[in-house]
Amino acid sequence: MKIEPENATTNICNISYLTEMVHGNKTLMSEIIDEFLVQISEELKRINDALENANYQAIKSLAHTMKSTVSIMGVTILTPLLNEMESLAKNANDIEKIKTLIISLNIICKKIIDEVESNKHKYIETK
Repeated sequence: MKIEPENATTNICNISYLTEMVHGNKTLMSEIIDEFLVQISEELKRINDALENANYQAIKSLAHTMKSTVSIMGVTILTPLLNEMESLAKNANDIEKIKTLIISLNIICKKIIDEVESNKHKYIETK
């Protein structure tokens, strides 16, 4: 499963869903983007803590929650990774595979956060 974008300049986020959902309301978009940045950082910290404690239930729950969190920003690249993590955690097995998935999740989420922070003004200026 290839989870990295082919081109380093390719955007991971596609904000068309968010733009459509808020009918282009720039103030609301800005608020949602700010909340997204806080939420994704908190969820990432919590899933890393859950991994440290081999807390399968928390990993399962957080992987499920993160699918919704990233979908608001049009991030589809994480869906297969989060689905696999959720499934493994549900069955409480293969902590090493979960660890590998969480390492990838950390890398991709860092890129997402950097992308959103760098492009927020562009997102708000768009239709």
